Amino acid sequence: MRKTFNEQLDGIIEDVITMGSLSQQAVHNAVEALVEMNVELADKTIEGDKEIDDYDISIEEKCVVLQAEYQPVARDLRLLHSISIIIIHIERIGDLSVNIAKVVKRLSKSGVEKMEIDIIELLVEMGNLVQTEFNKALTAFKNKDAELANKIDEIDDAVDDLQKTVFRKFFSKAKLFEDVRFIANASLASRYLERIGDHAVSIGERVIYFLTGDYKVFHRSI
Repeated sequence: MRKTFNEQLDGIIEDVITMGSLSQQAVHNAVEALVEMNVELADKTIEGDKEIDDYDISIEEKCVVLQAEYQPVARDLRLLHSISIIIIHIERIGDLSVNIAKVVKRLSKSGVEKMEIDIIELLVEMGNLVQTEFNKALTAFKNKDAELANKIDEIDDAVDDLQKTVFRKFFSKAKLFEDVRFIANASLASRYLERIGDHAVSIGERVIYFLTGDYKVFHRSI
């Protein structure tokens, strides 16, 4: 019976890793679409979200069934519970990637072909950092690495600082009324990137929790 449980649990873990990889690709595509104003890539990001959602539903169902059939305790129960939360964060990262893609489509319709280089550089840096955060979170989950999960917060501080810089940069350019729509949408995109980083941190916290059983990780000072 234990062997069957472990096999099913391993299958769920593999599904989470696959779902995470799909969401990682969505973030990558969304960031590239934003800095290049690539509508085709934005559409690809939006279309790909359905597969992420399908994994979310499937994994949740598998977790419920496994808990009902085997009634796991201790670390196994923490892991299954944590997976149920982690996939919510992965799914929301996919949704935020879609939101960025929709910003690209709105900006393109309003005639924006390319952002100014200083704005692009900031968004690229933010995009690279949040992708690093997300990658570390998924790697920590896959490798059961609490030490790596603990390091994600350090990157997130830099993401938060960058978003503030992006906001200041945008609004320093708000000289004409025509700029308002661009500033609003581009600011939203930077906010979505910042939220992706927050979800990566939350995944890391769940990894620490299921490995250590320490609830204090959810109440660390901000």
